[in-house]
Amino acid sequence: MPSLQRVAAAVVPRPGRERLLSWVNLAYAVGRGVFLSGSVVYFTTVSGLSPTQVGLGTSAAALSGFAASFLCGAAADRLGARRMLVALFALQAAGFALYPAVRSAGLFYVLIVAVGFVEYGVGPTFGAFVGSLIEPAERVQTRAMLRTMFNIGFSAGSGITALALAGGGALVRALPWLSAALLLGAVLLILRLPRTIATAAPAAGTARRFGALRDVRFVALTALSAPLALHASVMLVVLPLWAVSRTDAPHALVPLLLVANTVVVVLFQVSASKGAETVRGAARLARRSGAWLAAACAVAATAAYGDALTASVVLGVAVLLFTMAELQQSASGWGLSHGLAPDHAQGEYLGTFQLHMVAQGVLGPGIVSAAALSWGAWGWAALAVAVLAAGLLIVPLAAAAERGTAGAGAGAPAPAVKQLSGSS
Repeated sequence: MPSLQRVAAAVVPRPGRERLLSWVNLAYAVGRGVFLSGSVVYFTTVSGLSPTQVGLGTSAAALSGFAASFLCGAAADRLGARRMLVALFALQAAGFALYPAVRSAGLFYVLIVAVGFVEYGVGPTFGAFVGSLIEPAERVQTRAMLRTMFNIGFSAGSGITALALAGGGALVRALPWLSAALLLGAVLLILRLPRTIATAAPAAGTARRFGALRDVRFVALTALSAPLALHASVMLVVLPLWAVSRTDAPHALVPLLLVANTVVVVLFQVSASKGAETVRGAARLARRSGAWLAAACAVAATAAYGDALTASVVLGVAVLLFTMAELQQSASGWGLSHGLAPDHAQGEYLGTFQLHMVAQGVLGPGIVSAAALSWGAWGWAALAVAVLAAGLLIVPLAAAAERGTAGAGAGAPAPAVKQLSGSS
């Protein structure tokens, strides 16, 4: 019982703003999981599109993230994170509700790129909203709890979709409407939260247009974080392809590996995030994540040299190592992005930092798959060297970025603080 209580405490935040934020994230995650997990089936069977058209549209939507991440984050700083988040959730709900009207490739491309743009804008906007409601020392742990809740919600949404696909017909057609309803529910929950607990006004003469993109050290830190985030591409794309095409492991093992990854993230994300509350601690976690990722690559490569049982065991160990890398890299990203972002530009800096996830999502699957499947163990070795190097370089660079941030803030007048209450 004590173990279950500790797990529950790690998953469900204490009452107040944190818990309401978790319900917002849960509703959003279930809504996304409901449609995204069955989107390929929906567009090919209901909308009549070809798999190639669906793939091209999905790739185009991902490319929109390069612009959406920064622009929406910057807009959140200027318009208010809560107001921006409400608008993005409402627009995404409208996009889902319009999917049933898709009957041609042209309309599909326009709509999926627009929805993709909004989806990629949610991340930095939601992060800025969390930053405006949660004290700096508690932001990483809160983000960890929210990620845990997101994984639970997305899995629940995927389960709902599985049941709908088994039922077929009208249930499949209802998926986008259900997603839209859940997102609107998330909007209602957001409106119950205050705009902010403290808003920091930039000191005179310190605010710069596109300041995050002009911050060379921060941009370099973002670039170094991209290879460390390749665990996402490996788990979703590369490892399943490797298991199916290069090992004797049974194909049915692949979905079980993904389930194991999700379960471990849900159980251990909060505890794995300890130490990332400071920039220095977050950088050390990033370095460790690079070591875990390199070890996982080495183990995954050896799965090609055993029988079915051996390959299955080796792949299971590799998934645990990849998941350790994922847990620590995620936490390090929250600590670095929040810790180095000025209070008045949280959205802009978070949006810039999110570009490392956009980049790995667009480029990672193709590059890493080509390396592993074409070069075998040598391809895995190249990936291991790249992530080890990134992990080692990120520590001194983060220290330099923190010194630059401290220097820029020295002598600046104290920020203006405005207390707001309720949902006004």
